[in-house]
Amino acid sequence: MNDCCTSSASPFPARPSFAVRPGVTFPDWSVVTSPTVQNALSAMTGSNHVFNRWSGYDPVADRVRVALLQLYAEDGRAPTIAALAERAGSSERAILPVLEELRRRDLLVLDGERIMGAYPFTEHDTGHRVMLGRTAVNAMCAVDALGIGAMTRRDVAITSRCRHCGAPIRIVTRDRGTTLANVEPMTAVMWQSIRYEGACAANSLCATTVFFCSDEHLSVWRHQRSSDEPGFRLSIQEGLEAGRALFGPSLAGLIAAERSGDGRAHGSGLMPLDAASGPSVDRHARANGRNGNAYDLVVIGAGSAGFSAAITAADQGSQVALIGSGTIGGTCVNIGCLPSKTLIRAAETLHNARVAARFAGISAEAELTDWRATVRQKDDLVSQMRQRKYINILPAHNGIVYREGAARLTEVGVEVDGTTIRADKIIIATGARPTVPAIPGIETIPYLTSTTALDLAELPRSLLVIGGGYVGAELAQIFARAGVKVTLVCRSRLLPEAEPEIGAALTEYFGDEGIAVISGVSYRAIQRTGTGVALTIVRDGETTRIDADQVLIATGRTPNVEGLGLIERGIALSQKGGIAVDDRMRTTKAGIYAAGDVTGRDQFVYMAAYGAKLAARNALNGDSLRYDNSAMPAIVFCDPQVASVGLTEIAARTAGHAVRVSTISLDQVPRALAARNTRGLIKLVADSSSGRLLGAHILAPEGADSIQTAALAIRQGLTVDDLAETIFPYLTTVEGLKLAALSFGKDVAKLSCCAG
Repeated sequence: MNDCCTSSASPFPARPSFAVRPGVTFPDWSVVTSPTVQNALSAMTGSNHVFNRWSGYDPVADRVRVALLQLYAEDGRAPTIAALAERAGSSERAILPVLEELRRRDLLVLDGERIMGAYPFTEHDTGHRVMLGRTAVNAMCAVDALGIGAMTRRDVAITSRCRHCGAPIRIVTRDRGTTLANVEPMTAVMWQSIRYEGACAANSLCATTVFFCSDEHLSVWRHQRSSDEPGFRLSIQEGLEAGRALFGPSLAGLIAAERSGDGRAHGSGLMPLDAASGPSVDRHARANGRNGNAYDLVVIGAGSAGFSAAITAADQGSQVALIGSGTIGGTCVNIGCLPSKTLIRAAETLHNARVAARFAGISAEAELTDWRATVRQKDDLVSQMRQRKYINILPAHNGIVYREGAARLTEVGVEVDGTTIRADKIIIATGARPTVPAIPGIETIPYLTSTTALDLAELPRSLLVIGGGYVGAELAQIFARAGVKVTLVCRSRLLPEAEPEIGAALTEYFGDEGIAVISGVSYRAIQRTGTGVALTIVRDGETTRIDADQVLIATGRTPNVEGLGLIERGIALSQKGGIAVDDRMRTTKAGIYAAGDVTGRDQFVYMAAYGAKLAARNALNGDSLRYDNSAMPAIVFCDPQVASVGLTEIAARTAGHAVRVSTISLDQVPRALAARNTRGLIKLVADSSSGRLLGAHILAPEGADSIQTAALAIRQGLTVDDLAETIFPYLTTVEGLKLAALSFGKDVAKLSCCAG
């Protein structure tokens, strides 16, 4: 088996170099520090095909190629011949022979006169998806994906898959695509092929320059291929280095062209990408900034909280700089709420067909035929919603300037990729990421997180879920209903923040669906096995090993506080690791606020948006508004759904209340009887002296749609008698709140329909 990366002496020419344009050569050897990368690039670029690609490469071809790459990066797809001609300052007739020349040099892929790709971009779904700011593009191969950020001088988020097992791989860069910010799983590696055939890299090199979730899976894949498969094993860091060297020169050294009245580029160069595309901060700053790069408010983070703060400020006439790093829209729309809920519905559809026989005379069958298609449909929805609810709404708010890059606090505002942005006030809304527990051996296995699990194209036979919170519960049920054997383990109990009765009932219902819930454990170690992973746990003094094909980590979320310069600016963190804020969203540094998951509290998207709105209003209008979560609804979208608002019974007693409690099972709710689905309960907690409703907790199908009635009751200080006297529509789940309120003084089993 050819394994070039293990050779101590390189058999390849040392650092071949080719001129691209004045002062720019290919590859860019100045960024190469790894001997393995040097050997790999020497092997790739020392061949005749590379010499033929660059020999005689002239300014005319360069102009067209640069225009092509710029347009590709801006739009996420190949430009038309007309658009390309306009950008290059040429005619369509003159462009065509240049395109043919670029095709001959294997710098371009054509289908007739239709452009199908221009390295590193392609029209084909290769499995290497790159979010280039707000634009999604397909990369030809793994190293191309890693090189796009450096080429365009922008941070990227890469989604790909292990070539062997299909496990999702996510890579995020910072510092304009030159540094790794995050890699999931940490064990991921890359295979850099050097096999070039048929004068087409897309069909040879690119076909086998791929990612793997681990060295083990790379090894298995290589053993399954021919013994002479040439290439190099690279770490993701080395892959990024190779990508920078290969694609950094593509748009480097360009001279900003003089622009004519018709907007076409002229002269020896073209407009640099970051001056010609997207919502460039420099272009908008001149139009919107108060004084150069000075603003009323800077918002760091372009997720739900960041957008809420920015829009709130812009709506009252303020000038706002919104700083995004990674995929615009943040967690909820991209990798959290939206994608998980659509997969929950898909899995629920399967389940409902299987239990259709609860109605006499009805039978149904459901079959999962193509999980990959289900995931693609999810991705399409995510893309549509990101476009509709984030990207498309920016132009509607003239006061918002959007910039992409990593922000760091300074004495006068923030610095983004070397540019200082001055601001009177700052809101930090950088969100959170999945927490990885400190289990011995965790760093050696290719685990899934809530992010990567939603991208799985192939379902494992068995899955171990570590964590019994809302994320673990939701994902465990999705995969179980999709046919995966699921075991869920947790340190305390399932849904530890919910009422104990709800956690116990849900554990029973999960068992009915084949989900094994093992609670009250401690984690001893986790390791690879020949078929997957094995977790060793201790429960009641006994040591047990649990084996599964794959493991999913769902043990909470860690606030994104790194790299912001918090300590230097005197901003304190809470015990949970989030930014400490008071009830007015103020940090310990005057003029700086924080909202959303980065604070480590109330990690729900609607609370992030609410807190960010308060932060913006307080920052701009005086610190008069207080954060109030006393009537905050919390939902778990398992089935039955868990919906809660206010205090649990234990929390109410701990707070000093003397309480009364009412609990009814769903077989007392006519809606559940009619649906022949009485799984669940409703529990109300009230102050014993005043009768004021303190908390409401629902476990019921579609229970989430009923909790807002209780939230309004708590917010308005209503009593359980007020709730009992309210008219509710019959045969609805929400009527259960009225019945639970009535049960404080009556036996609802002895009431007629709608009586009370």
